[in-house]
Amino acid sequence: MTTYHVSRHGRPLGVYSEDEAREYYAQGRIAPDDLLWREGMASGVPASQVFGSPAQASSPGEAPLPPPLVPDPAPAPSRTVRANQASVPLPPKLHWALVLAFTVVTLGLFYVVWMFVQAAWVKRIDPGSNATPLLTIYVVLTLIGQVMIEASDEGSGAAAVGLLLVLAGTVVSIFGFFSMRRSMLDYYDKTEPIGLRLSAALTFFLSVFYLQYHMTRIVRWRQTGILPL
Repeated sequence: MTTYHVSRHGRPLGVYSEDEAREYYAQGRIAPDDLLWREGMASGVPASQVFGSPAQASSPGEAPLPPPLVPDPAPAPSRTVRANQASVPLPPKLHWALVLAFTVVTLGLFYVVWMFVQAAWVKRIDPGSNATPLLTIYVVLTLIGQVMIEASDEGSGAAAVGLLLVLAGTVVSIFGFFSMRRSMLDYYDKTEPIGLRLSAALTFFLSVFYLQYHMTRIVRWRQTGILPL
């Protein structure tokens, strides 16, 4: 049996069989611009694209939607969650694979730029986030260390100090990424509880790319009401 997840302005309304969804659409309970999603769809689409022009011009909300159909307990590829009406702006939307590709092409420069883009968005969900200053310290220490290494003889004291600065900067960057992880977990477990889970190990090893993967998941949820697994 085909079932549709229905959402309006990012807020899930329920899960209904195709016959029920068509009936509620004809009655105006489901609006033409409400998003519908079923298994196999890449993202939600407006109801008007699924069911065509409504049979009558009833405005949405004249009658409340009936209780949602209890979904089949079989495993589903995604989860429906409720959005906060006062949601913050969307996270950066670039796919993690593109972030990786641009990082390689620009010899790491895009990586540095994008981590500040991510930190700026995290600041919107957590004004107390210290990710940006930590990442700034990382860049400064790394640049100074690299300059000292390049300008000094191999094995000299200055070169050793430069290497220590680079290592210190790397440690500081890890604190910065974990700061972003903590802010995302706090916000999406308390303010907009969607059950977000972020692996500490993957945050450590993949940093920007791993965080971007989950930011893209959040974008999909905000647009469709469905949180991809």
